[in-house]
Amino acid sequence: MASGFVAAPGKAKVEVFGVPRMAWAGKEVVFGRAEARDVFALLSISADGVPAEAIVETLWPGDGERGGRRLESAVREINQAMRQASGCASGVRFVMKSGERRLLPAAWFDADFWRFGEAYQRASTAADDVTRTAALHEALALYRGPLLEGSDDLWVLPIRQAAQRQAVDAAERLAELVRADDQGRALDVLRLAVERIDPYDEMLWCELMTIQAELGRLPAVRRSFELLKARLAEIDAVPSAQARQVYERLLR
Repeated sequence: MASGFVAAPGKAKVEVFGVPRMAWAGKEVVFGRAEARDVFALLSISADGVPAEAIVETLWPGDGERGGRRLESAVREINQAMRQASGCASGVRFVMKSGERRLLPAAWFDADFWRFGEAYQRASTAADDVTRTAALHEALALYRGPLLEGSDDLWVLPIRQAAQRQAVDAAERLAELVRADDQGRALDVLRLAVERIDPYDEMLWCELMTIQAELGRLPAVRRSFELLKARLAEIDAVPSAQARQVYERLLR
């Protein structure tokens, strides 16, 4: 399933799933200093913005007034880079202030993370399966890899894990919705989930093997279990007793 993210016309395309990148009119926009990259990343996963004090405490804990100066310097660099990319006048601000908060305005930016959250929420509140299925499909199409892949900053980890859990949940729900009418599509959803979202989630693998068994594809069940063992070995783990029981039951 390819990424379904196409930015709205006239907006910067901000991708934070997988390796982060941002582009204006198809041309990549980069920031020279780590402070600007970090501030932009934090604001990219905060549609409603973040208080300035919280930005400083998140990115540069203990820096106090120096952290405030680093923030303002980062904001100036983001504004300058965006003005150059867009050709906007020097007075245009791309990082806005709303009270004590700093934010990337939706008038200028379109972020895959924001779209993902909206789609996931629509799936949770949808009144019918057609709307729910479409929203789950959109959420999964947007999830092209771990949030801010390559970053090992501590502040990223809980947000990355939360987004991963939502993506796993979306895959499980979508597979269940389409399974009765199209088991092949359900298999595709689960394969994507174990390849792109969480290769160590035993429940996903068990659901995948269950559908393979229902289709009479026992060799595929065996291959899937071997792949599960290989993935878990990467983190020095082995299949749980529950996963092994599911596997053995399916082969009977």
